[in-house]
Amino acid sequence: MKCDRSMLLLYAVTDRAWTGKKTLLQQVEEALSGGATCIQLREKELPEEEFRQEALAVKELCRRYHVPFLINDNVELAVSCGADGVHVGQHDMSAADVRRRIGPGKILGVSAQTVEQARQAEEDGADYLGVGAVFSTSTKSDADAVSHETLQKICAAVSIPVCAIGGIHKENLHLLKGTGIAGVALVSAIFASPDIRKSCEDLKKLALQINAQDTLEALLHTNIRGAIFDADGTLLDSMGIWDTLGEDYLRTKGKIPRENLRETFRDMSLLQAACYYRENYALTESPEKIVEELNAMITSFYEKEAPLKEGAAAFLEELCQRNIKMCIATATDHSLIRAALKRCGVLHYFTFILTCGQAGAGKDTPAIYEEALALLGTGKEETYVFEDALYALKTAKTAGFPTVGVKDPSSAGQEREIIKQADYYLYTFTK
Repeated sequence: MKCDRSMLLLYAVTDRAWTGKKTLLQQVEEALSGGATCIQLREKELPEEEFRQEALAVKELCRRYHVPFLINDNVELAVSCGADGVHVGQHDMSAADVRRRIGPGKILGVSAQTVEQARQAEEDGADYLGVGAVFSTSTKSDADAVSHETLQKICAAVSIPVCAIGGIHKENLHLLKGTGIAGVALVSAIFASPDIRKSCEDLKKLALQINAQDTLEALLHTNIRGAIFDADGTLLDSMGIWDTLGEDYLRTKGKIPRENLRETFRDMSLLQAACYYRENYALTESPEKIVEELNAMITSFYEKEAPLKEGAAAFLEELCQRNIKMCIATATDHSLIRAALKRCGVLHYFTFILTCGQAGAGKDTPAIYEEALALLGTGKEETYVFEDALYALKTAKTAGFPTVGVKDPSSAGQEREIIKQADYYLYTFTK
């Protein structure tokens, strides 16, 4: 597992000082269930064998949640127990030596407090930096404060992501806006909480807001003159209709859908799905009639329900105020997207809607983006493609477009790869 910005969003660092009546493992699971994106196991006093057993248990827990598991300082244990990586400070083994010991495949985090330390850590093979303390903290009494100005300079000086640490909690997290951090590492704000899961949920929302604000601000200060937006999953929160369409349709017929129907339906055309439903659920309607009824359900959804993603309207307005030309490039029927955008009050922002059908190719080729570019009349290097799907994002990027990945639940399994591929990644449009 390699490091990317998303794993640093809500980075939980353990401390058994607050376990109380719970075990550390119980606390870690509460943090994971609340949305922690990375777990670092830190033990300063535990005997080696107990530390090893604990590390193995936490590792398995992190595997279940698909979250990276790192060990603080103990490089040998990180290697022997199969942790995803290790985090070291400035006074531990040098980052270069750690990289040689753990190899290229594991994550290496390094603490830094100055631009010089940050640059050296990156040169020595660090995958990310932990910078702090950004606020006063009782966790490390010897930690020197790092000003927000220095934090900002460190973020600008290196190409690897930076995680802020030290004294961060719900009331001051917003003060980190504009520094350029990828996320926050927390100890007591998580593990001293009486409700760890709820605290993680709240902290993650705040971290997402900071990340989105900084990303949107950075994006608006690029050379952007044109924007090509996908619709479903990017601007519209509409992917759910496709996930549940088959199940919803069968229920209207008084049928009980089988498990995993969504996976079966996902790779079928509507006509193939209609034949499948007719054969497997004893429907009396013809395949053509079933397709007609499925299309009616889809049309009703786009005309009456499909919502814009939160913050999308305000973002489009800001682009409009900056005289940025915008269009839609979608695989969905033109009339459906037009109806949804009109109902949501944002249709007027777009010069045109271009479909894959009109372009004569799907988004596995750049035809739709190239045609949209020609119609917009902007330069390719200043025309940004917004997509939620990995394959479409790769197509646009390979064709030379600057790309913006947009978070959507339907692409959750590919989020890490999307972040790697995209020039920018938006967790949300909300500023």
